[in-house]
Parts: sequence; C-alpha cells; structure tokens
Amino acid sequence: MSERDARAPYLQENLWGYGKRLRFVDDAMQREFPGKKRFELRVLDIGCGNGSQLAIPLADGGYQVTAVDPHGPSIQRGRRSAPDVRFHHGVVSDLPQSKFDCVIISEVLEHLDAPEMLLGMALPYLAESGILIITVPNGYGEFELDRRSYQALHVDKLVAWLYSVFKNGKYKQYLAGSDDGSPHTQRFTVSRLRKIFNRNNLLLIETRGTSLASGPLILHLLGRFEFFIRLNAAIADHLPLPLVSGWMFCLRRKH
Repeated sequence: MSERDARAPYLQENLWGYGKRLRFVDDAMQREFPGKKRFELRVLDIGCGNGSQLAIPLADGGYQVTAVDPHGPSIQRGRRSAPDVRFHHGVVSDLPQSKFDCVIISEVLEHLDAPEMLLGMALPYLAESGILIITVPNGYGEFELDRRSYQALHVDKLVAWLYSVFKNGKYKQYLAGSDDGSPHTQRFTVSRLRKIFNRNNLLLIETRGTSLASGPLILHLLGRFEFFIRLNAAIADHLPLPLVSGWMFCLRRKH
C-alpha cells in the first residue's frame, strides 16, 4: 500500500483541463490533511459518470473511493474498468449514511434543474473537517459560446464530412466522463455560486480556472496540439475568472 500511496493520481492533460482538475483535487487533500496517507482518506464522487476522470485515477492513487451516479450504463462501465472503486447506481441519498473526508461534485450542477437541492443532499456526507470540491463550466465563458455556435452553425456535419473525406471517417476518440449526454440547464456565474456557497454555510478556500478555451470548435482547430493544450491550461491560472472556461472550487464548512 505504501508504494501505491507514493504514486500521485495522474491523467494526461487535455483541452478541458482534466489532468489539472485531478491535480487540484489531489493537491487539496494533501494540503488539508497533512500527515495522512492517501489510503487513509475517504472520497465520495457524486455524479461520477463512468469514473474515468476522477474516481478511478483517485483510487489508483490510493484513495478509498465511493462513487455514485443515476446513469446505469456509466456505472456499469465504471465497474468493469475499476473493481477497486465502490460504484453505486442511484442518487447520493440512496447511500448508507457515512462521513467522507472529501466530497466531489464535478461537472454535475450545470445539468440539474435544482442544483442547490443536490448540494443539500451531499453535505450530510461531508465530515466536519472535510473538504468539498465543486467544478462547473463558466456559463458565459468560451466553452458555452463555442458549443452554442458549433450547434447553431451545424459545424458537426461539416466536421463529419471532412473526416469522411480525409480521415476515412475515423475520429480520434476521447473517453467522455459519462455515457449520459444530458444537456446543460444552468449557466453559472462566480457571483451566483458564491451566494449558493454562503447559503449553505460553506467557506471558500481556493478557486482556480480549468482552461482558457475548451469548446468543440477549438477542439477541432487546436485541441490535438500538445503545446496548445499545456498553454491552454496554464494560462487560465493568470486570467480573471470570468475569462476562463470552467472553475474549480475547494470549500469547507464554516465553524
């Protein structure tokens, strides 16, 4: 276990900052629980999808990971991929009452009609000294604008045609974090999120941007160049939050 614990969780970086997000979670737990080994810390990933982006790499790094999602096919894929993760099909309130050192709600709230309701359901599972990680896209950032333009202009059809002509119809496959393609129903701002955190008695410890640009147009233009991917993630740390594509928040209970 000690050898496994010494290996930090890792994901190759991509346009959406998945590697950066995983490091954000790991760094937060290492910082907030000094002296504890990864295998001593319990993590709950709510809305985990198939686990490929957080639950599975965190478990590979030694954390005790429980993951829950209402989408059956995503959970089935996760179980096939990582038997060490405790995958549950359902909603968080279906889980037996227990306390976790870290509760994660990543890229979930923007899909819900009542996002604050899920937050209220999640907080009873957070230990008094635990941390809450929330990540969401900037509702008015490059990702949302790019995605809406891509759909409105039907660029997907042009891209499919170009691949059929020049690439024999073969796309480079990116494993999505979920097999569920539900749309975004919320467009968050930092101000709105801060109000939600305050209403739920949460103290903001750290905020970072994920990447500058991450929509489908940018993906097809520049998303396969490693230099751009690294620059895209790095530059988000030096820009005002309204200018980046997504946000990562680390919070704890107010005492």
